[in-house]
Amino acid sequence: MNEIKKSYQHRDRVVRAMSGNGMFRVAVAKTTNTTETARINHDLDPLLSYLLAKTLTSSILLSSFLKGEERIIVQAEGTGRVKLIFAEAMQVGEVRGFVITDDSKPMPETLSEALSKGYLKVSKILYEKQEPVTGIVELVNGDIASDLSYYFEQSEQIITAVNLGATINDDGEITHAGGIIVQAMPGADLASIVEVQRSLEEMPPIEELLDSGYSPEEILRQAMPFDIEIVNNTPVDFFCRCSLERFMSKLLTLGKQEIISMKEEGQRELVCQYCSSIYTLTDENFAQLIAYHEQGLN
Repeated sequence: MNEIKKSYQHRDRVVRAMSGNGMFRVAVAKTTNTTETARINHDLDPLLSYLLAKTLTSSILLSSFLKGEERIIVQAEGTGRVKLIFAEAMQVGEVRGFVITDDSKPMPETLSEALSKGYLKVSKILYEKQEPVTGIVELVNGDIASDLSYYFEQSEQIITAVNLGATINDDGEITHAGGIIVQAMPGADLASIVEVQRSLEEMPPIEELLDSGYSPEEILRQAMPFDIEIVNNTPVDFFCRCSLERFMSKLLTLGKQEIISMKEEGQRELVCQYCSSIYTLTDENFAQLIAYHEQGLN
């Protein structure tokens, strides 16, 4: 039983709660293993690991407010060495993401220079909407947490506090990562909002709490000055639904001659941008793709 409890405590999770007075909704995520998996998959340096870890964590926190397999995408597009940080998460606990860099740009001296100027974009893919619900704001600090707070203030007019953190050791490994988001609900009074803000300001950094062994539930109770009711507790994993079959279906949109050229030029390797998984096309795969086009012409 102790082993099961220990395993549960170390599991990456996102825990969502409501304050007892109904004025705030809050989520806390532990994402250490998830973000370390992303670092390994994409072979990232410490700077990119840190930025992707915070963005992945932010998407997990926001997805906890959705339903079922609804999705949220958080992406920061910049003009610095880091061109794009992309994270996509589902309410069921799946998250994936990647970073694109412009290696012609100089290495940044500060974190804010990594992205430099650009935009933060948040998209929600919801059951009742045919098109994604998307909001865009300019990057203010190049820091995902404060820029996300600014996004909610400007785009959705929701008072929101976001705290994201990650610790990277001398070997470049992510040893702790997580975050908390608190949003004021309609009807929240100013005194309560100030009380929550003060509580969050006095709280140690999220990565320090995780390093001290705090669970997401304990962090929730330390952050909120009111009673809370836990609504959901979801395991979190870096997970991508890519497969050879999905790649094959996309290749069908190419023309027959393009597919033949790929085979003749030895372009057999397919790499998933989201998770860096590699798939190799066989002669049989090419035969299936070509046969599809030939059948379509008859």
